[in-house]
Amino acid sequence: MGKYIIGPNMGKDGLFAGNKFPRDIITICQQLGYRPVYVHEGYSRKRPWEYLVDYVHVQSLEKGSDVIFIDQVSSRKSRAMVYSVLNKKHCNIIPLLEDVDPIRNDEMSGERKKLEMQQLNTAKYLIVQNSKMSDYLHTHGVKTPSVELTALDFLVPKIADEKYEHQGKWTICYGGNLSIVQSGFLNTLQIKDDDNLQFYVYGRGAAADNLPEHVIFKGSFSAEDCVGNLEGDWGLVWNGCSQNIDLNDSHSVYYNYVCPHKFSMYALCGMPVIVYSGGAMAGFVKRKKCGITIDSLDQLPTKINAISEKEYMEYRHNILKVAKKMAVGGYTEAAIKEVEQRLQ
Repeated sequence: MGKYIIGPNMGKDGLFAGNKFPRDIITICQQLGYRPVYVHEGYSRKRPWEYLVDYVHVQSLEKGSDVIFIDQVSSRKSRAMVYSVLNKKHCNIIPLLEDVDPIRNDEMSGERKKLEMQQLNTAKYLIVQNSKMSDYLHTHGVKTPSVELTALDFLVPKIADEKYEHQGKWTICYGGNLSIVQSGFLNTLQIKDDDNLQFYVYGRGAAADNLPEHVIFKGSFSAEDCVGNLEGDWGLVWNGCSQNIDLNDSHSVYYNYVCPHKFSMYALCGMPVIVYSGGAMAGFVKRKKCGITIDSLDQLPTKINAISEKEYMEYRHNILKVAKKMAVGGYTEAAIKEVEQRLQ
């Protein structure tokens, strides 16, 4: 019996977390003795042979193997093929959920969402991101037992150090995909001169073209280079077009169920995090005392200006403790080892 990790073969040119998650998962799994098998995330009509190549690779796995599969729970030919082949080979399928597309994809029909979720019932165990994701799956018909990561790893050779000096205004860093659907809230931020705040924004997308006063665009770079390039006292974890969490906006609601990669990116840079009080990371932030929770972005000036320098330094110390574990793959390794124990 073998041990395998199935996922996409991604280059290092992605901005922020775009393709870093699968690369890091595959690296961590290799360190734990799993052999990588690469499959495409999508297929082009111009390259029909890619599907055949993937099929041959997955067919080569030994029967009865333990197989971790980086799954986005989305309608992809490669996903259907992987599950079909592994089930016929009686493998222990262990989906590690990168995304849950039925939550964030409004265009997916209810029937299609149900089918994508039901596929997870052919797995032996799930590795999910957090308890809220686990609860969502189990209330939508997924019966497979799950193990939780609690936070996403982000492999880097170094993290920020403890040294810190507060200067003038509090700066809030926001980095990621600056499309309107994901980051449109930036365009309607209302920060007054006496709020003692300013935003530093990093990434690419249309939201960067129309930033209000005190919201400063700082450019973009790859995920590998976040430490030493991202500036800010705090890191903001937010998504969507609204200053509040809009229950009709799937992008806004999505962070209620996932551990965002930007959370990990801020941690590596030594920035205490700001998260939505009802989001998936709120409990983690409170337990680890590594940031603050808010109900809406309107609360930022009051909440941040109420924090003393001493409290801030405690948050910073604690977020760097979290970062040390993320930087070496500690959260993923712990989840995989728990699954391995259960399989025995």
